[in-house]
Amino acid sequence: MPAALALAQEGTAADTFSGSIVLPEVNVQAGIERGHSPVQGFVAGVSASGTKADTPIIETPQSISVVTADDIEARNARNLNQALRYTAGAVTDTRGSTAVRLDQLTLRGYSPATYLDGMRLAGGRDANPSIDAYRLERLEVLRGPASVLYGASPPGGLVNAITKRPTEERIREVLLEAGTRDRYRAAGDFSGKLDEDGQWLGRFIASYAEGDGELDETRERRYFFSPSLTWRPSKDTSITLFAHYQRDPESGSYGSVPAWGSVLHNPRGRIGTRFYDGDPNLERSNREHYMAGYLAEHRASDWLTLRQNFRYLHTKGEYRSVYGAGITQDYLSLVRSVYGTDADFDVFTIDNQAQFSFGTGPLQHTLLAGLDYYRVLSDTYTGSALSTTPLGQRLPRQSLFSPAYANQATFWPGFSTYSSQRQNQLGAYLQDQVKLGRLVLLFGGRLDWSDSTTENSAVATGLRTSSSRQTDHAFTGRVGAVYLFDSGFAPYVSYSESFEPQSGTDRFLNPFDPTRGRQYEVGLRYQPPGTNLLLSVAAFDLVRQNVLSTDPANPQFSVQSGETTSRGIELEAKASLMTGLSLTAAYAYQDVEFSRSDNTARGDDGFVPARASSTVALEGKTPWGVPRHTASAWLDYTLPEGSRLEGLGLGGGVRYLGSSWGNDANTFKVDAATLFDAALRYDLGKLGRNLEGMQAAVNVSNLADTRYVNSCFAYSSCWYGYGRTVTGSVRYRF
Repeated sequence: MPAALALAQEGTAADTFSGSIVLPEVNVQAGIERGHSPVQGFVAGVSASGTKADTPIIETPQSISVVTADDIEARNARNLNQALRYTAGAVTDTRGSTAVRLDQLTLRGYSPATYLDGMRLAGGRDANPSIDAYRLERLEVLRGPASVLYGASPPGGLVNAITKRPTEERIREVLLEAGTRDRYRAAGDFSGKLDEDGQWLGRFIASYAEGDGELDETRERRYFFSPSLTWRPSKDTSITLFAHYQRDPESGSYGSVPAWGSVLHNPRGRIGTRFYDGDPNLERSNREHYMAGYLAEHRASDWLTLRQNFRYLHTKGEYRSVYGAGITQDYLSLVRSVYGTDADFDVFTIDNQAQFSFGTGPLQHTLLAGLDYYRVLSDTYTGSALSTTPLGQRLPRQSLFSPAYANQATFWPGFSTYSSQRQNQLGAYLQDQVKLGRLVLLFGGRLDWSDSTTENSAVATGLRTSSSRQTDHAFTGRVGAVYLFDSGFAPYVSYSESFEPQSGTDRFLNPFDPTRGRQYEVGLRYQPPGTNLLLSVAAFDLVRQNVLSTDPANPQFSVQSGETTSRGIELEAKASLMTGLSLTAAYAYQDVEFSRSDNTARGDDGFVPARASSTVALEGKTPWGVPRHTASAWLDYTLPEGSRLEGLGLGGGVRYLGSSWGNDANTFKVDAATLFDAALRYDLGKLGRNLEGMQAAVNVSNLADTRYVNSCFAYSSCWYGYGRTVTGSVRYRF
């Protein structure tokens, strides 16, 4: 395949002009690579996540990683965490294997926002849709503040999952899998032309999977189907209609284990990695969501392209759990609480874009003007019984070393509160990508208006207990510059901002301002001409301001005097070579701390046996679960045609997760871990013509079955990482 660094579609920022570097085209589906295109191998040349326009990655002045469908398949990744394990700066599996039902990870020390085809997903915690990697064409990570294009979002960045769209190429695929813990999966992907002229394209993707959970007495089950239809009435117009239905009736656990017996020494022994802190008779995680929408694009002229993307999402979730809240003084038993919700969300998203391509003298512009709107309607019932309340003290304790899961006599206290929330966000943005010779400049600005109304009431009486309305507006900006050398080097520098609305008021009843993020980043990319090799290095200085901190005048209230900082460096290498060799390697160093705070934390979390309570000032401390060092490397090799073992493919990887603090007070640490993964596949068609199109594969993660703790939130809450997982699969393409 030609070099992955490609020109974007005509009329975008990659237009050529006198004095510019002419980049090689990449034919994908008989066209030019775009931000949603399939990619052969591990190296994507173009992304739309960083600019909302198809832009060569090497021309984007902000750190971006793209995980392609080939990369996802090679490692048999099934969710976002698994797909991002080899991505620079992404700390995945934040809650290990113990709490697997949510896509929880961090970028540059912060939880990222999740987007699907450029539109944000929402659903709270217990109804939040989980994305199955089998649906994805690529997974893109934009690191650092991104509010200029996406509105309210955290400062660490975002994850944008790009789904598979209808193709002209005929695709017929059936996948069967079986693996450890009695896991099974059947899936299919079918795509192609629906008429002779290719004016109509269709695709249908479906999957069913089930098996035992990572913990004792738990199960996991999921099924979904995703139809999509593309209509191309002319070469300048494309409308893709899509729908998706998914249900996760069983989703493992959301529990944890205490630090004593996992990270720290317990005189009674070591807690098992499959220890379950809940009650299977009460445990419930039943999530369901469906969505429908369209992605429309019309090229009105050589200089104007119009786009409109729309999606409606309905998601709901039922959650009940008995969970560990600490251990007894004799270190033998788990003290527990119970919590549950019923959550229902309706989410409307629309994004209108007008892209102009024109020149002013020696300057070539790609100007993007946009107006987007985001609306969330949520209704949530909540009930709980904490171990510190009389009702919670009636919950039976669980032995840490001889757990009994039957006849626990736990109870569900019922719902006590109901919350109804209505959120709106309207944003207008303007971005200009300017080329002057080999210099690429980026300027962007955005105005946002947001409001939210929340009403809380008591379920027993139906009486309203509180109501609030919050309105905010914010301006965010972004500037950057890239210089493209003939040799393939591309140094860049950028500044970007973010904001997030905050609920509540200070002691004078003034509403809180949004938190603000600002980042300075410098980086260097290297794409040797004519190769599918992309090397990247980025250094960043990120500050989040207006963070809530305890009011010194009245500790019952908060003030916005807090600040957190994140500084670090990230390195990443991706290559897909003609010899059948593909690789990805990454390293990240990040130094994250509470740089300014009046908050304190209990150094013992209130659950350390035989220890006096203490409080610790947070200023200068590092947030829990943020390792300073992470590294990874994956090497994949397919033996060439004509060799004795033609059709054989091998893959292997190593992941290093550095040590992290076990709580915000920084009173104990979680040890580092090194993990190994492997893959083996064979083209069965090499054995005979009747097996053409069939491939058998075996994937193993945590090959050495290393026992480790991924992270801890407190002495009461730690999460074991995944043990050895083996999956065998047969894929038939016809």
